[in-house]
Amino acid sequence: MDKISFGALQNINHAIPSSKSTPFEAQKSFQNYLEGALEKVNQSQIDSNKATQDLMNGNMDNLHQVMITAEKASVTLQTTLEIRNKVVEAYQEIMRMQI
Repeated sequence: MDKISFGALQNINHAIPSSKSTPFEAQKSFQNYLEGALEKVNQSQIDSNKATQDLMNGNMDNLHQVMITAEKASVTLQTTLEIRNKVVEAYQEIMRMQI
């Protein structure tokens, strides 16, 4: 199995546009960053499901690896949900601001 890294979170500077980019370019850059991060979360869930199915079908006998894969998938999903919650909370706070 591939290692699941939190490189997407650590390399957020790549999602921050330079001062010379247009708003459209900045939006596309951020969109691409989010799509990539969500794809990694999805792939970790798929890997976990496949490892579990392989264990149940007798194609794999390493329970430890299956449990590690499942835990990695769980952690990445929980991290994504917490980030989503913080983004929604920040959006709601901005909407409450008076102009």
